[in-house]
Amino acid sequence: MFAGRALVERLLTDERYAVTLFNRGKSNSDIFPTATKLHGNRETDDMLQVCNQAWDVVVDFSGYYPITFADLLNKLSGRVRRYIFISTISVFPKSQAPHDWIKEEDKTFECSENQLTSPLPDAYGEKKAEMERILLAHPEMDPIILRPSFIYGRYDWTDRFYYWIYRACKSDKVLLPSDEILSLTYVEDLVEGLLRAIEVKEHRAYYNAITHRNVSLSQVLHQAAQLLHREVEIVPAPQNILEEHKIERNAFPLALPFALQVEGESWLNDLGISPTPFLDTLQQTIQYAESIAWPEPKASLSFAKEQEVISNYSKPLK
Repeated sequence: MFAGRALVERLLTDERYAVTLFNRGKSNSDIFPTATKLHGNRETDDMLQVCNQAWDVVVDFSGYYPITFADLLNKLSGRVRRYIFISTISVFPKSQAPHDWIKEEDKTFECSENQLTSPLPDAYGEKKAEMERILLAHPEMDPIILRPSFIYGRYDWTDRFYYWIYRACKSDKVLLPSDEILSLTYVEDLVEGLLRAIEVKEHRAYYNAITHRNVSLSQVLHQAAQLLHREVEIVPAPQNILEEHKIERNAFPLALPFALQVEGESWLNDLGISPTPFLDTLQQTIQYAESIAWPEPKASLSFAKEQEVISNYSKPLK
């Protein structure tokens, strides 16, 4: 997860911390030369490199399979003071009757026997929910669980949020299939929360790690364009238009067909975090995009295809 890179940058500026990284060593292996590095596959016995040592804090960004996660925690029991697990808001079903807002105490997914071992992306939320339960069964590790929503900011290789920043910079007209309310997590605020979670005294808690509620993609587009001294026109893209041009809905990242509204104030209050103002997060994300020369987003609708559709169909969103 790209948030891990931002966290390590912060940790390495503080001489109080001795940082050890465990990863496969395949991507950006040359960064963080001053950190101790252990390389391997966490789904194999390579994890014995971690289990054979004692740790003040473990921050886990990449736990995805409950069975191997349970085995890891059993081997680490008694060797870790605090285990911080990065979960996901996807542990909750999309519909949380009787209210619209997802709350921390809401019931999370169950995980079937088949889902325990099925390959990702199958049952991603179910697997994470099961791992939360496994970790909470280890009170000796003083666990803290953070459930971010869609994370955005520096180093985001998913391009989900950047897709819309890029449109605000490069397009006069932007296709938008829906404009539901979202709850988002800014990477720098998540890192600040992780730093607080490392230092806080005995805690044992789980949180919805949300930094910005009630955000819409039209808001992102218009406010980013304003910061870029531009204007954009939003062109609605209903399902019949997408079908006519053979475009899958998931070609538009974050354009969900439902509102994603998440209660997420508890971690801010308990850990003493003040979220970065949303306009500032946009400005910082734009500055990062400028530093990498605005590459076209990869896993989404191509810029050329979007312009082709717009040239054949345009109706301003009211």
